[in-house]
Amino acid sequence: MRLPRLAIDNYQFTLILFILLLLGGIRSFFSMPKTENPEIVIPGVSVIAIYPGAGPEDLEELVAVPIEEAVNEIEDVKSVNTGLIEGVASIAIEFEFGVNADDKYDELAEKINSIRDELPDELMDLSMIQWTSSDVAMLQLALSSPKASYRELEQQADILEKELERINGVKKVELIACPEQEVRIALDLEKMAGMNISIDQVANAIRSNNANIPGGSIEIGERVFGIKTSGSYSDLEQIRRTVVNSHGGRLIYLKNIAEVYFDHEDQNYFVRFPNKGDEASRNWKTIFLTVKQKEGLNVLKIADEAKLKIAEFSQSLDKDMHIGYIFDQTVGVRNRINGFLRNLLQGILLVGIVILLAIGFKSSLVVIIAIPMSILMGLGFIDSLGYGLQQISIAALVVALGLLVDNSIVMIENINRYIDLGYKTREASIRAAAEIGWPVISATITTILAFVPVALMPYETGLFIRSLPLTIIATLTASLLIALTLTPMITSRLFKPNVKGMAQQGNGLQRHLKGLIEGPYRKTLNYALNHRKRVFFLSVLVLLLSLFMFKFVGFSLFPKAEQPSVMVRIWLPEGSRIEKTDRVARYVESVLDTMPEVKYYATNVGHGNPRIYYNLMSESYKSHFAEIYIETHEYIPDEFDAFIRRLRKNVRGYAGADIFIKEFEQGSPIAAPIQLYFTGKKLETLSKISGDFEKFIKKQEGIINVKNHFTQSKTDLYFNINREKANLFGVPVHEIDKTIRTAITGQAVSRFRDKDGKDYNIVLRLPVDGEARLSDIDKIYVTSLTGRSIPLRQLASYEFRQSPSVITRYNLERMAEVTADVEKGYSMDEVMAPVLEKMSGFNFPAGYGYKIQGELAERSKTFGGTGMAAIIAIIAIFSVLVLQFRSFLQPVIIFVALPFALIGMIWALLITGNTFSFTAFIGLTSLVGIVVNNSILLVDYTNILRREGKSITEALKIAGEVRFTPIILTSLTTIMGL
Repeated sequence: MRLPRLAIDNYQFTLILFILLLLGGIRSFFSMPKTENPEIVIPGVSVIAIYPGAGPEDLEELVAVPIEEAVNEIEDVKSVNTGLIEGVASIAIEFEFGVNADDKYDELAEKINSIRDELPDELMDLSMIQWTSSDVAMLQLALSSPKASYRELEQQADILEKELERINGVKKVELIACPEQEVRIALDLEKMAGMNISIDQVANAIRSNNANIPGGSIEIGERVFGIKTSGSYSDLEQIRRTVVNSHGGRLIYLKNIAEVYFDHEDQNYFVRFPNKGDEASRNWKTIFLTVKQKEGLNVLKIADEAKLKIAEFSQSLDKDMHIGYIFDQTVGVRNRINGFLRNLLQGILLVGIVILLAIGFKSSLVVIIAIPMSILMGLGFIDSLGYGLQQISIAALVVALGLLVDNSIVMIENINRYIDLGYKTREASIRAAAEIGWPVISATITTILAFVPVALMPYETGLFIRSLPLTIIATLTASLLIALTLTPMITSRLFKPNVKGMAQQGNGLQRHLKGLIEGPYRKTLNYALNHRKRVFFLSVLVLLLSLFMFKFVGFSLFPKAEQPSVMVRIWLPEGSRIEKTDRVARYVESVLDTMPEVKYYATNVGHGNPRIYYNLMSESYKSHFAEIYIETHEYIPDEFDAFIRRLRKNVRGYAGADIFIKEFEQGSPIAAPIQLYFTGKKLETLSKISGDFEKFIKKQEGIINVKNHFTQSKTDLYFNINREKANLFGVPVHEIDKTIRTAITGQAVSRFRDKDGKDYNIVLRLPVDGEARLSDIDKIYVTSLTGRSIPLRQLASYEFRQSPSVITRYNLERMAEVTADVEKGYSMDEVMAPVLEKMSGFNFPAGYGYKIQGELAERSKTFGGTGMAAIIAIIAIFSVLVLQFRSFLQPVIIFVALPFALIGMIWALLITGNTFSFTAFIGLTSLVGIVVNNSILLVDYTNILRREGKSITEALKIAGEVRFTPIILTSLTTIMGL
């Protein structure tokens, strides 16, 4: 091998090259994007249709089915999930992984536009939202006050919003849970009826008087003058003086039939960020702000600039206003980076101590140099590929820390061996590097190939984890380059020759290693070679026993996130008022106030907490839902688990509410680890099937947070319109529907802009004092085609009726969904075995079936896609070994060693209580590389000895003793690094 000789002969060039590579790596470390998690872009779009007053069944027929059928015509659609609740249809379209997300968004937009005429004209809004990874909040803030109104809080928040959005890298700042102000026009329908004034007349009068039509321009002489008209409303008094009709020979102004004033929209979402234990602060008015960053940037740099702005803003606030941090992504990012740097220093220290004691100070110095250089060179490579520094790439560096010194250790140990044989340092470096070069290359390539299946993993999990194998491959490649060039170059100039030509006695550890080799190891090796069948039989027996015990290990896709955060999710029966939901949330808060582990908490009632974690989606508006984000003081695994168990126990018994504790988990986004779909046509049948399984799952040990998302019905106030009487009076049915909606819910008819340029909806509705009452219905009048006002009660009666509260659909079929979590200490396979058995034996009616989603589906999809990649990697590793040894038998011998490596892995997982998760799979992949590396070193030197004329037994004994030290050292340093 000529590469080591070239590096030694051109040492100045070698030194300059590595200095440049090192500087490039340092630059990459400081400049590359730094975020908490990898950016995962799942190709998909959510279509949101808002149709006030429409029930789930109407939305299904009028909105969902036409859109689903149009979407179904598009290629590469993976799934269509539809959720229908009162007034809102949400259709989530996920495309096959790997397609161009922008192209599919454009194609979908074209399809939706082509069927727009088929959808109801009354749709208030039809929007499309493209899925993005940057929708996670970088910062979440709370602005609260015991005295200020929501309008005052909003005014201050607007100031901060404008300041933050000026920062380069900030994508969006959102105000959360701030009820919009509106210009309320509270109509007196009884007075309007007496004057024969319809709601449409009022709406049209407002629209026509609020129009701002450009007047054009006029030329006078040599100048051009723009023509300005009176334009839109400039204050509320102008609105009040709007002429809506005439009656009894005089003009009727809006103020004669309605009150006009500023008010807030009905509050369907409110939040709190109380001081822990302070009852009074729970009643403060609060709004949240979230700051989202643009993709591919350094969150630390952006957040630091944002925090300066926030600090300046807090100084300008009135004394009774307070701003506080709920979530700060930079804390996790800094902790991970600082944690890795600590690990790196510890690893360097531990590896250095081992090498120092085993082969001396200069040797340990050369090996230690390889660690930071390999890592920084690897970082430069992954930065050039567009990957950032986040928890997955940091985890890769930790894994690589245990592997990357192996090449330098093997090289330095072999160089020392040649120096002990009396060679000059330059000659020893060249000979040792030439002898060990190809085995080191083969060993590194096989380790890299072992990570290829991980790099080729498909779908979202593959994208989430991809930076890990690429980072490991990059750092191992860098370590190989260092071992073949820089290490022999340094030793040739730094080491001194052994002038006596005798093996040095070395220090205490070296003498102990030598004694271990010549004593216990030599005896053990002799026994194994003399009793081959017995040793082989015992080894196979232990392997079979270990494989049998593997079924007790269990399997999970990804482990917990290990963050000092948790979510409490509160579900009440469908139709519960938001005030009732708030009472349950306040009860949970009172429990949290008694728990010393809790640092602070933030409460959301009527909506989920803003999205602050990449795979935890936020629930949309639901009056029967609340969510509390909890931050604990620190994450210590056993103590945190005990806190979760105690919290779950303390809130378990609240009557009439389901209270779930949701821990953050790693991995690609899934709704829940356990997720079951039941499909069919009739809602009643789906309700019964999902209810049966819900009860069964709740009885299973190890399953928690069981939620049946299918609720059969809720109680609605239903108007029975007498169509014959309506036709007799000349009242169109749609006029009755529109009047009811305007009176009860309200109708936005125009926009009002104040002197500061802020827009407000102008809303027509009945005067509602706090909440609507049944008696208000008697005040509603409808207008006939002849202009006559007729009491609603003459044309329609009302009754309370059961109707579906929510309808969900999956791939054009109705669907009921049941989700659950797995309690810590239990494996997915363990808890799901009886559930799967029941599902396979369940007597589903004709036309009904089930589909398993969640972690089981994700696992099957992810690992199922790696099968071919694993086969290709095995063939590639085998081919490398065949080229290395020019033999088919010797690679087979090396491959035989691989299954025996499972023994330690299985018993380690059993003893520590860990499941075989994706992270364990990464460890196993690393282990394959280590086993192959050690085997290559042993077999290669055995071949050298055989070519020198040694017998097979003698060659094996010598090779085992000579390679014992580098194999032990590489194993020890790998352990120390990890």
